[in-house]
This record gives sequence, C-alpha cells and structure tokens, in this order.
Amino acid sequence: MLKKSDFSSIDQRRLLIKAARGELPADVVIRGVQWLDVFSGKFRTGDVAWKDGVIIGVGENYDGNSVIDGTGKYLVPGFIDAHVHIESSLMTPARFEEAVLPCGTTAVIWDPHEIANVKGKAGIEWALAASEDLLLDVFVMVPSCVPSTSPAAGLETSGASLEAGDIALFRHHPRVLGLAEMMNFPGLLSGEGDIMTKLSDFSAKKRDGHCPGLRGKDLNAYGVAGIHSCHESTTADEAEEKMSKGIHVLIREGSCTKDAHALLPLLNAYTSPVLSLCSDDRNPADIAEGGHINCIIDMALARGAKPEDIFRAASYATAKTYGLEDRGAVAPGYKADVVLVSPKGMASGQTDWRHGVAITQVFKSGEAVTKSDLQAISRQKKPHFDGVNLNLAPVTAADFRLPASSNQSCVDARVIGIITHQILTNELICQLPVKGGSIQPDLSQDILKIAVLERHHGSGGRAVGFAKGMGLKSGAIATSINHDSHNVITIGSSDELIAAAVNELIRIDGGIVVVHADGRKEALPLPIGGLMTDADPDTVTAILQRLKALTKDAGCTLHEPFLQLSFLALPVIPTLKITDKGLVKVMESKLVSLTV
Repeated sequence: MLKKSDFSSIDQRRLLIKAARGELPADVVIRGVQWLDVFSGKFRTGDVAWKDGVIIGVGENYDGNSVIDGTGKYLVPGFIDAHVHIESSLMTPARFEEAVLPCGTTAVIWDPHEIANVKGKAGIEWALAASEDLLLDVFVMVPSCVPSTSPAAGLETSGASLEAGDIALFRHHPRVLGLAEMMNFPGLLSGEGDIMTKLSDFSAKKRDGHCPGLRGKDLNAYGVAGIHSCHESTTADEAEEKMSKGIHVLIREGSCTKDAHALLPLLNAYTSPVLSLCSDDRNPADIAEGGHINCIIDMALARGAKPEDIFRAASYATAKTYGLEDRGAVAPGYKADVVLVSPKGMASGQTDWRHGVAITQVFKSGEAVTKSDLQAISRQKKPHFDGVNLNLAPVTAADFRLPASSNQSCVDARVIGIITHQILTNELICQLPVKGGSIQPDLSQDILKIAVLERHHGSGGRAVGFAKGMGLKSGAIATSINHDSHNVITIGSSDELIAAAVNELIRIDGGIVVVHADGRKEALPLPIGGLMTDADPDTVTAILQRLKALTKDAGCTLHEPFLQLSFLALPVIPTLKITDKGLVKVMESKLVSLTV
C-alpha cells in the first residue's frame, strides 16, 4: 500500500514540514484557485502549493519559485482509470501514456491479461518492464484467469495457462495491487480448487471481480469469496444491487462497451466515494476524439451531475478503494498529481459545467506535463518483446465451408446476435439457406460467416459459425485480437474475402486487416504479440480511422467493429460466443452445435 507522506527520508520530511509552515518557498504555487476538497465535497478558494512533488499547503498564502494565476480556474486531483487493458489501446504503455496523460489521467490500474494470454508469465514480466519509469503511474492487477475459462472445460485454446503458483510470484512487486478480474465466475461459484487458491494467495490484496448479470444469492456468494469490485454492470438496477452488497462498482465507458449513460444516474454525493470510473478497452482514435476518463466526466456533467461528485469518483474513490493512500486528493501530504481545469460553458454569467471541462494543465508529481517530455520517454522506452505467435498456414475459401446434407434447402442454425455498444450477445435461431451442399450466410438478414483460427500452437484448430449485426455487405475483417485467448477471428460477406483477409493478416504477422470486394485493403501491423505497436498515437489513430472508413464503405454499421468483433470470442460474457473449439453457450459453460 502506498501511504500518504511516504517520503524517501527523514530529511526530506523535515524540509517539506518547513515549506508547509512557510519557512521555505514552494516550488509551485497556484494562486487563488478553486480547489476541490474531496473530503467535504466542496470547492474552496485559496492557494495550493507543492514542493518536491508533494502538496505542502492548501488555502493559506504561500510564496513559490513559480506562481501560476489560478483565478477563475479549478484544481482537482489527477484522474485514475480503475480498470484498463492497455493492450486495447493497440499501443505500448509509453505510447499509451502519450495519449492519456494530457487528458488528465495520472494513474491507471492495468490488468495485462491480453499479453498474458499470448505469452503467460513472460507477458506479465514484459508488462511490468514496459510500464516502469513512466510519468504515468501504472499499477498492475495480476491476471487471474488465463485462459478466461478453466482449461479442463476445453472451451478455447490460449497461448498460455497460468495456475495459482505462476501468478503468486508477482504478489510482492511494488506496483502490483492485487488479483485482476475473476472472469471465471462459474468456476468460483462451484469452488474450483485453483481459483480458491488464487483468491487465498491474494487475500491480503485487492481482488477484482467480473460478474455480468450476477444477482441474488450467487452475487452474495461472489462477495463472500472476497471479490471487492465489478466493472461489468450494464444497468443501474444491476449496479445498485452490487453496491448494496458491498461490491465497488466501476462505471465503464470504452470504445465498445458503453455503460456510463446507464450507470451515471447512480452518482450523487453519497455514492461518489464508492463509485469509480474506468475505460476497460478504449482505442486511440476514441481517446483522441473524446478523451479518456475525462470523457466520462463530461458525460456526467452533461446530464447535470455536480462536478464535486464526478471529480471525486474519478480520483479519490479509486485511490481509497485500491489502497493508493498517497494520491486522490488536493491536500497536504498528497502527491501533486493534479489537473487545472475550467468549465467550457457559462450561463447567465455563472459557471455552467454542463458543456464539459477544459483541461488547462496537467501536473504529474508537481511537474507540468508537456508533449515533448512524453515523446522523449517513448523514444527511450522500447522494451524487447520476443515474437508474435502467429502460427498459421495460408487458407483458402474452402477452409470456411460448412457442409450440409445434400437434400436440405435450408437449416435452422444458432447465430450470434451482436448488441451495439455491448459485449453481451444474444443467441438467435435463424433459418439459413443451403446451396451446393453447404450452409450459406444470408446478407439480407445481416447474417455473416464468422470464424476463429487457433494461432498460438500451430494446431490448425478452427471453428466456423454465423453472426448477425455487423452490417458488412462487401468486405471482410481479420484480426489477431480475439478476447481473451487472442486467436485469429474473422468475419466477412464471403468465404473468398474472409480467406483474403486472413492471408493478409498472416503476411503482416498479426494486427488488424480489412479487405473490400473492390480490391482495396488496409492493415495495422501489431508486432508486439499481435496486440500492440510502438507507433505513436497519431499514427495509430490515422491508420485505425482508415480501417474504420473502409469497413464503413463495405457496409459496416458499428462504431467500433474491431473490438466488437474481438469480443464475440470471449466465452465468459453471455450469451453465445465462438472460439476455436466451436460455439459456446456461456451461462452453461458448454459447447453447442451450430444447427438445431
């Protein structure tokens, strides 16, 4: 646990005490600013001063080596992302830092289970090394479910499998806060031995949850197991029940999963200390356009939330929940991780927060954050990663054929029903045509062929099915991002286009590929595990926008087709998913047939 005033030496503490008493000048003073008192939930006006990266005084007048006029501005604690998979930004931690620190995010809590599913323990070691010595504070929750389901269930093939003894090795790392989201909640509720051992091994630390739709006695049991949080609530009613049972609720707004509108009505002065904000999975284009945690802040303000409440949830609530006692408040002894902001609107001569918040300056450990500083860190921070693990042979259209009896003209088939802005799906039963002895997609119903190909071990494992709701009419997508086992997933309007997309993905050795029926194609290579690149945020955003534009030209109607596609393979989020083993009925944790 990081404690308030945990300074490096007694001498430094003495120096800071003198500065707090006004006997030494502060490094920086923000004069006459309205600073947020997170403890009483009020903005107060006065000076805020810090020295050596530590706040030494609030309210009283201070002299400083640098004095900033805070008149008409507001000073709030730096924002903390309570749950993020940095891999979903498609960038390394240093490049991710470039994107989010200017948005006011000064710390994140990372579950690196994407890279862990590809590389196991080596993936976690890479994550810790790649996030060391950044300006952004990157804390880590050790992945609890690699793969996401119990290996004995045989529902998927991942690049690695981590047992209790593997992850226990990371418990004592100074930036490890606890055990990451316990995705295998059916295994937890049934008392599986390895899961119980993992929970026990991390009993002295935080243990994150992952329990979409869990209610009643099963939710009680989840809490009894020692789980303290959940970021998977999609309705206010679900979230309120979790809160009432002591589960800390994280309000999520990612690129694909957008729950903030549903959950923000729960935010008020009473709940803001027990609600946190998180991005989970957010791509660089959305960060560039709409922001990071500040995006959720703006959404809350737009619906009339008090700024005191949403800023507290964005900082103090998360710091307290995760034991980060040295941050999350503008108060003496806390880290000078603060953000100078101002409301974007005025109404009748009064401050109007409903138009959102403008970020004037971000201070990290008391230093003003600049773009050049962040770029310099990214140039220096290039931790080695060994291999992509794209062990696939080239494919043909015939590899995606689904045979049917020759005397059939149609079949009733299970179809994955995509839900826009959710990673939940529906199980649909649809009538599909049979031609030439094979089951066909039906573009008139927006039903496309989808496939997952095992890419880690060269097994040749493959499953083919159907999905509804993507909108593609004349193209295909293939990607090595496939939550959480990160095999190759592909979807398209024809077998030929699917094969072309997969072969292009093999050629670039992992990433995201879009091909159009007219011959156009776009690709984003992701050489780090098939998940990330060291390219800068502007470059990644530009390529991602070209990819999205081409999918739109091919008929796709989804805001974030790539993440939405990747989650169709996650067999711990209801209802029907597809892995390299076949169709998975999630709530029953079993494989089911394509036809019914």
